[in-house]
Order: sequence, then C-alpha cells, then structure tokens
Amino acid sequence: MDWMKETNEQLRHGAFLMVEGNPMTIGWGQFGIIWNKQTFSVYVRHSRYTHELLDHASSFTVSVPKPGTMKDALVFCGTKSGRDIDKMAALNASIFPARFGGQGGFSGCRYHIECRILLRTDLDEHLLEDDALISRYYQDGDTHTMLIGEILGVSEEAE
Repeated sequence: MDWMKETNEQLRHGAFLMVEGNPMTIGWGQFGIIWNKQTFSVYVRHSRYTHELLDHASSFTVSVPKPGTMKDALVFCGTKSGRDIDKMAALNASIFPARFGGQGGFSGCRYHIECRILLRTDLDEHLLEDDALISRYYQDGDTHTMLIGEILGVSEEAE
C-alpha cells in the first residue's frame, strides 16, 4: 500500500484530478472503506469547470506525481480553467490510458487511481461546527461537492 501513503503525502503539494481529459489540481482527498468498498473521495468547488464535467461523468482518475516533480504543471492546472484553454495541449502532455474502466490519467505521474463515482453530495457550510473553516474556505459561498469514488484499480507508471 505504498501508493496510499505516497498519495497522502503528495496531496499537500498537489495531484491531478482527471475528468474527460481535463486535469485540475487538487490538494484535498481521502481514502476510506465505505459500503465494503475501497474508496477515494475528492472535493470540487461548484465554480470549477471540472465540476461541470463531473456532472456528466461516471468516473474520475487521480494522478499522483512523483515527489518533487511536476510543480509547474500542478500550478498551471490549478490556476487555468479548462473552459478557456486545453491544458493538456498547452502543457504538451499526454493521457495515460485507463486500465480498469475509469478515466485516463495525466502521463508522467507515479500512480493513477481510477475511481467509479458512488456518491455526489454538496457540502453545506452552515453545517460546519468550526466558524474559522467557514470564514477561511466559504466566505464567498463557493462550496464543494464531495464525490466518493470506488477505487477500481491503481496503475503505477514505469520510471
């Protein structure tokens, strides 16, 4: 389960959430067991183009860079919108093929976690018990949708 530990460590620096060939940088995510399934949950703000893509998707892939790599691509994918630019073309990047029935990943990453969406639920900032979280993350009302994905499989790219 090295991939799980490395993913948790790398999330602090970013990973790519891939939906329909569009990469978005994420820094939040969590592994779990729910409904007797191994899962990975991601959180996407309503204002993001990726949110629109996820509305019609049945799966997503989280591509996890090797530690200390892909910093420029992570910044680019976290600051540019797929509404305005083809991020993969702009980065001259390619898609790592899906192997378990999910979405393709961002080539050059160490791990690709393919997930089938089990649940989508909007987070209600009014239910947060910590006012500091509301003022830090939701003062503009742009909340997240949490997506729980069943892990279909994990691919490791050869170095």
